[in-house]
Amino acid sequence: MAPVLYSCSLFTIYTYGVFVAFAFLLATWLITRQAVRLGFDPEAIGNFLIFVLVCGILSARIFYVVLNWSEFASDPLEILRLYHGGLVWYGGLIGASFCGVLFLKKKRLSISAVVDLCAPYLALAQAIGRIGCFFNGCCYGRPSAHGIFFPVHGRTLFPSQLVDALSLLVVFAVLRLIRGQKPGQLFGLYLSLAGLQRFFMEFLRGDERPFYGVLSIYQWISLGLMVAGILIYVLAFVRRRGSSTIKA
Repeated sequence: MAPVLYSCSLFTIYTYGVFVAFAFLLATWLITRQAVRLGFDPEAIGNFLIFVLVCGILSARIFYVVLNWSEFASDPLEILRLYHGGLVWYGGLIGASFCGVLFLKKKRLSISAVVDLCAPYLALAQAIGRIGCFFNGCCYGRPSAHGIFFPVHGRTLFPSQLVDALSLLVVFAVLRLIRGQKPGQLFGLYLSLAGLQRFFMEFLRGDERPFYGVLSIYQWISLGLMVAGILIYVLAFVRRRGSSTIKA
C-alpha cells in the first residue's frame, strides 16, 4: 500500500521498519513499567529485551531465507535488505526463546516469571508488526473481489494483515485480563492462543508457502506451539501447586 514512508536523496524511511521499531519500543516501555510494579530490575529486563530482539530478528530472517531461498539465489545481498520485509515470526520466537533462556539463566532471573511478564506484549508487538505488513504489501491474503487493491501486486486481495492484527489484539487483551495464574502459565496460554490464531489465519493467506500434506509449514508449527503451550500450562500448575499466584 505504502512501502516507503519518506524518501529523499540522502535516505529512505520504510513503513515496515517504522512499525517494527514502534512495536519494539512500545512493548519495551510497557514491559519495563510492569516490571517495576512487579519488583523486577528494569535495567536487567531492558537488557534482556534488547538481547532477545537482536536474536529474534536474526533467527526470523534466517527462517525466512531458508524457506524462500529462490528469492535470494540470484541476489544473496537481498538477505541483508530487511527493510524490504521478510521476517518469519515463528523463526524469531524460536530463536529469541532459546537465546532468552540462556540470558536469564546466566543472569539468574526467573525464567517463568520473566516470560509471563513479556507474554501479553509479544502479542501486541505482533499486531503492530502486521499493520506494517499491510502497508508493505507482504503477508497478503487471497484474491478477493471484496478486498483491497494492492498496487505492489496489481490485484485486489483480502486484507489478511488487518484481520491478523485485530485477532492478535484480542489475544493481547485476553492475556492482560487474566489474573491469578501460576508462574509459567501465562506464557503457556500465549503459545496456545498465538498458535491457534496463526493456524486459522493461514487459511486466509495468499502468499506462497511450503506445504506438507494438507497443512502449511506454519500450521504444523502452530500445532506444535499449541501443544507446547498446553504442556507448559499444565506443568506449571503441577510444579507450583502449593505456591502463591502472581499477577499478570
